Amino acid sequence: MKVILPQEVINCISKIGNKTAQKNGYKIYTALTLMSKRQNKHKYFPVPSTYLEKINKRYKRTLNALQEAKIIKPYSRIEQHPELLFESIEKKYYNVSRGICIKYKFLIDISKGVIEEIDFDNKRKYRWYSIIENSMAELGYEGKISRDTFGRRVHHPVIPIYKEDLKKKGYAIIDAKCSQPKLLLNIMKDKGIIDKRYEEAFQLDFYNYLVQNLELNDRQQAKDLFMYFLNSNGYVPNYKIHILFPVASKFITNLKTKNYKDASSYLQREESKIWIDDLLENIPTDFALPIHDCLLVKDREVYEILDYCKSKYENIDFEISFL
Repeated sequence: MKVILPQEVINCISKIGNKTAQKNGYKIYTALTLMSKRQNKHKYFPVPSTYLEKINKRYKRTLNALQEAKIIKPYSRIEQHPELLFESIEKKYYNVSRGICIKYKFLIDISKGVIEEIDFDNKRKYRWYSIIENSMAELGYEGKISRDTFGRRVHHPVIPIYKEDLKKKGYAIIDAKCSQPKLLLNIMKDKGIIDKRYEEAFQLDFYNYLVQNLELNDRQQAKDLFMYFLNSNGYVPNYKIHILFPVASKFITNLKTKNYKDASSYLQREESKIWIDDLLENIPTDFALPIHDCLLVKDREVYEILDYCKSKYENIDFEISFL
């Protein structure tokens, strides 16, 4: 891909090591420029170490060089010195348990420089990418396959048109019932966080539970309310949801400590780990297309793939529908 390389970056990476090290350095820099599109109002953007590690395991070498050259700066906080009572230290801020990675910002203008072609086609290393590419070709579609930095969701040209174009042509969807509410429950359980009422809501149907307990009109209103509960910067149409699920509410609030969008980003990334990095990467077929939190497959293979999904994630309520 074409990338603008400021002279400061060229000077910095030229000192990293041999040609291979420099080539990998430019890949890491390219990744940073892509992730910078998600910067907040203070110009900091998240940089997941797992993502950089897949590009190059020695990514820290480039990060350190860019920091020393004052090209990037990590987000840090002032904390109490671990040994000296009246001293403080500046420390990089991240929290693995809450899914908060280190954030960086550029200290230079990255919009000016020399335009170079950087070999950054890392997606082709993964089976999920090849499956999408081959499945699109089999259907007669072509176009860009991309993965965003916000929630690591995969995007391709079939997503907005599959319902009409593939209707009654032998395809099915494997989906998860109450996908994000159940994902939140599973994440809290994994962390040992218990909200009895929130867990109780899944004994029948989560959204119907909201309808009954919050006096809502229908399931759609319940879905909209949950999206506000998860994604908003504080406002929800019905504040009683915070009273109904006090522990879950506190957990979500903690995820939003630095930025209210962090909760949505965190859940989408956890969702993508399941649907893309695991289920699609290891799926027992050569045809499948991800549609965010579901998979489009051939109807003659749907029950085999459904069993595969259930065997990997017993705590997800998978269901199927035919186009």
